[in-house]
Amino acid sequence: MKTSGFAEKTLWILSFSAGLLLAVAVALNDEKLWIAWSLLGDEKFYLVAGIILFFTMGKGMGVSAAVAVLFSGSLNIALKYSLNLPRPPREYWRAEASGPGFPSGHSQVSTSLWTSLTLQVKRKPLAVFSIIIVAGVSLSRVFLMVHYPLDVVGGVLAGLACGLASFKGLGLRSVKPWLQPLALTVVISVVNLVNGWEVSASQALLGLALSLILASRRIDHSMKILDSLSLLERFAMGLGVSLIAFLVYGFSALIPYGVLTGFFLLGVTMVFTPALYTRFKKIL
Repeated sequence: MKTSGFAEKTLWILSFSAGLLLAVAVALNDEKLWIAWSLLGDEKFYLVAGIILFFTMGKGMGVSAAVAVLFSGSLNIALKYSLNLPRPPREYWRAEASGPGFPSGHSQVSTSLWTSLTLQVKRKPLAVFSIIIVAGVSLSRVFLMVHYPLDVVGGVLAGLACGLASFKGLGLRSVKPWLQPLALTVVISVVNLVNGWEVSASQALLGLALSLILASRRIDHSMKILDSLSLLERFAMGLGVSLIAFLVYGFSALIPYGVLTGFFLLGVTMVFTPALYTRFKKIL
């Protein structure tokens, strides 16, 4: 993907700034700074990031990035609860956490997304920025004493594999690369639900994965529409759908299988929003 000189300079500035902030966090070992870094690996952050990237990245790159998050999230739940390895003793925690310790979900999902983006964009400043963000998120989980170092190392390695899978696929040449890990996301999420592992998150991942698979033929058309729109228009769409996502996140858990249904409809909304928007523009 081509990037302008301005974009590259901006990424270098962001990389320097992020590196400086990470160095300050390490030097001061301040709890609030580490919590801020940890938020960059939170599931809500990546829900919004995945949606906005879906709309804003050209040539369908955002689809692969979103799939990387879904695949990594479902796999992390399966690995955590099947291995069931403990976290550090609770009395040492400097932040709240839940579930088993290995591999770190924050480290894994953040690595998946930034790996997917780096592989697609192929620009050194983005690679540097990605490494710093992943390092900051991973270190935050250790300094906050909610993970052992091995937990975050395992998360990073699993995340690299998921990011690569979303970009290259799983070896089936006749199927789109991003569809292959997405199909595996459905299988893993069903296993997670059957076992009762993080039911709400597993329903959300399953609902989004199913909707993107069923609407996969429509996605190519939607990406062509998005490529014809301005970045501002695409970003506004991403923010609008993100707002819907938070409403779904907040209210869907109130009814049985509401999360599954809500996130399935959210995925459908993501796919059909570009076409609906262009029709609305024509009416105006």
